[in-house]
Amino acid sequence: MTEKYEDADTIISDIESRMALVNLVRRGEYAEGIAALSGDVMKSALEAGIPYAMAEEMASDFWKAEMLADTVAGLLHNVETEEDDD
Repeated sequence: MTEKYEDADTIISDIESRMALVNLVRRGEYAEGIAALSGDVMKSALEAGIPYAMAEEMASDFWKAEMLADTVAGLLHNVETEEDDD
């Protein structure tokens, strides 16, 4: 491999690493927001008279559904990106 291509590979690798870090931070911020909303779901359910165990399950279901949706969206984005590379 020539020096020119080695430099390009280094630059691309650095960009990919930075993008992965930005994505991780974004997902962490998203998870933080979903955690707060899950707490709101539980609080609202309890205030409405829902038994604690059911309210907890409702909040847990909300958390799981939202985090799964984020994970699936990320996987779909990766698949689309890989298809674009072909």
